[in-house]
Amino acid sequence: MQVLRKDSSGRNRYLDAYWEEHKLHVEIDGAHHMEVRHWTADMLRQNEVWLEGDCVLRFPAHLIKTQPELVMERIRQTLTGR
Repeated sequence: MQVLRKDSSGRNRYLDAYWEEHKLHVEIDGAHHMEVRHWTADMLRQNEVWLEGDCVLRFPAHLIKTQPELVMERIRQTLTGR
C-alpha cells in the first residue's frame, strides 16, 4: 500500500499506507527508526504532514507482528471518526 508523495523540498517520500479520502497516513517503524537521526527525520516529516492537515498513525513493526488486531482497531477507529 505504499504511496509516493513529495515533501516540501520536492524530495520523494514513501508512505507505508495512505487513505486519501480520510487524510490518514499509517507508518510502520522498524528498529532503524529508533536511531536518533532517523527518529528526528521521522518527527520532522510527520509534523510537515500534520501541518498540511493530514493525520499520521505510527506503529512499531513489532506491534504489527504481535498484536495486529490492536493496530487494525486503531486504524478502523480513525477511519470511522474522521
